[in-house]
Amino acid sequence: MPLDPFALKRAQMRDEFFAKLFLLGGWLGGTDTYKRTMWAAVPDVALQPAAYTLTLRKGLPEAGANNRLVMAGHEAMLAQWFHRPLLRADIELARDWYAAHSNTKAFPAEVWDAVLAQGGDALALPLDVWGFPGGQTFLAGVPCLTFEGPGGLISYLEPAMCRYFAPVIQATKARLMSEATPRDAEFGLRSAPVEVCNLILLLARFVGGAGLKGAAQLTSNDTAEFLWPELFKSIGTIGHEMMCAAQSFDKTLAAAEYEMMDRFVSKMGTASLLCDLVDAETVGLENALRVIRAHPETDRVGVRVDSGDIAAQCVLYFERMKALGIPPRVIVFEDEVTPDGVRAVYDTFRQRTGTEPTMLFPGAGGYWWKLVHRDTVSAAFKRTATAGRPNVKFSNSPGKETLPGCVRVYARGDALVVADASEVIDGEPLFVKLVDRGRVVYDEDYRAQAARAEKTWGCYNRWEPSPLVADHLARFRAMRAAEVAAARGRLSSGGSG
Repeated sequence: MPLDPFALKRAQMRDEFFAKLFLLGGWLGGTDTYKRTMWAAVPDVALQPAAYTLTLRKGLPEAGANNRLVMAGHEAMLAQWFHRPLLRADIELARDWYAAHSNTKAFPAEVWDAVLAQGGDALALPLDVWGFPGGQTFLAGVPCLTFEGPGGLISYLEPAMCRYFAPVIQATKARLMSEATPRDAEFGLRSAPVEVCNLILLLARFVGGAGLKGAAQLTSNDTAEFLWPELFKSIGTIGHEMMCAAQSFDKTLAAAEYEMMDRFVSKMGTASLLCDLVDAETVGLENALRVIRAHPETDRVGVRVDSGDIAAQCVLYFERMKALGIPPRVIVFEDEVTPDGVRAVYDTFRQRTGTEPTMLFPGAGGYWWKLVHRDTVSAAFKRTATAGRPNVKFSNSPGKETLPGCVRVYARGDALVVADASEVIDGEPLFVKLVDRGRVVYDEDYRAQAARAEKTWGCYNRWEPSPLVADHLARFRAMRAAEVAAARGRLSSGGSG
């Protein structure tokens, strides 16, 4: 087989992509300031073995989500702290800055001295991470990852690992879109804050969006196709900027529009013609039909509608082409398309034409970034065990109480069982090891992850604690209730406690 001339550059760019996510090149400041102050105050506690869990407390407020979420993003999220070892010189430099020069002069020296004691210049964080594999469906409120090792070190990871909310939301959105249509397309490169975010989004969409069926593969991001040609296919057509280019005061707007449509099709042989530059339901309609009829040599010329009553326009274009004897062509429809919007357009099309909308193609660029923030799923990274003792973070708000212990999750029928690692559970273990002593060991093919999303999406309707976790919760709740009641009694009698 001939060598792939792109392989070396592709490998270099993939590594650079994940290296960009490595927090500031391994600088210890990639966390919240209070991590330094806490563990400088109680270094003995900071060095004790601990467990923390990441829990997404809420599901997406979208039809069909039903409190379900899809795991995605390990490759990008774990890269933030584990893409490569930390450097001894960087840790020493951070010690000097934060202990003597920062406005908040504090550095948990004992914690980082334990890391430096490994010897050598490249130092791994002595941490293990367990969690759901990519594509696994789980329920809001169920811990999705657990981090184990010296608590002071795990604590540093909190801001970075809470960012799992983004790929999980995006993978779940892709699942919802794939339920509405097998033909979702991603046109939204410009909607991403930076291109790195767009690549993270696309990988998560592939995992959650039934990539094996051909959906979640089309993209306008040319870098994505080069980096992962086995996953993505570029899609490009005519844009408004070209459509405007022929306009002048010495020709009609219709003539200028037709000129650009015709020139593009004559050169490229395929297009989704933009019909709304002047008016999609009159001038654009006439020009699109004229161009299609003028090029009988290709059947790869369709139309694109993205403003106004898009459902009615899809019907209009389909019926006019049918009346002219033109076989069905692809009709791309946009304008902030959501899964509900797709279903509404499809239903209107079926009702008015009596035809299945197999030629309709939703473009949903803006949808993927809606509600993509931490509060949507209430991502929480909390300590659940210290030196073998279970810990609970209580709350006056419903749903914010943590589940204690070194957590593992199992499947039993339609339920997810949250258990302690010490328990023997009758069920299918779902957690896998993602990081071993600071080294990422999870390396699963994206297609395998997509297949898991397809397999597990409808499997779980509820979750429950194991006997040990339930016992720990009951004991902690009883302690809390008694102590709160006693404190209220003292306060109501005017005591100071």
